[in-house]
Amino acid sequence: MVIVSVFAAFVPARVVGEMTSIGTLFAFILVCIGVLIMRKKMPDAPRAFRTPLVPFVPIAGVLVCLFMMVFLPLDTWIRLIVWMMIGFDLYLFYGMKNSILNKGNFSLGNYKTIAYSGFGMVIALIVIAYINSMDTEVEEGNFLFNFSLVFAIIHALIYTYSFKKSR
Repeated sequence: MVIVSVFAAFVPARVVGEMTSIGTLFAFILVCIGVLIMRKKMPDAPRAFRTPLVPFVPIAGVLVCLFMMVFLPLDTWIRLIVWMMIGFDLYLFYGMKNSILNKGNFSLGNYKTIAYSGFGMVIALIVIAYINSMDTEVEEGNFLFNFSLVFAIIHALIYTYSFKKSR
């Protein structure tokens, strides 16, 4: 709470609003996908709520949220990917080993899953940053592009280490 409050105090309201929007929409997409997966993999699990017209409602939810996300600026997408990569870092270096739910089930294959996902995000970050830097209307395009490249290179090394650790 304190970190987010300090962040919001020093970042323009437009940026905070866009980050809140893309984060919330992404969370809704994950929930919709989770409903589909749970219906398929765990059909007998107790449900706190019922979702009508499955699979139509979750698929429509994903599509509507993606449609709204598409119209957010590219720098917002860059920030989303960077935050996701930071979350992967926390999970990779702390969460996987200290998870109460994962006690006894920890395997080195988990590192491989994170590494592949991380490599995908590194590629997405570079592509989106490159497209954003081509936009002539963006004032901070070069800074964001350079930051994204450095961040992507560092994370490519981290995920390479994780991949090698899984062998």
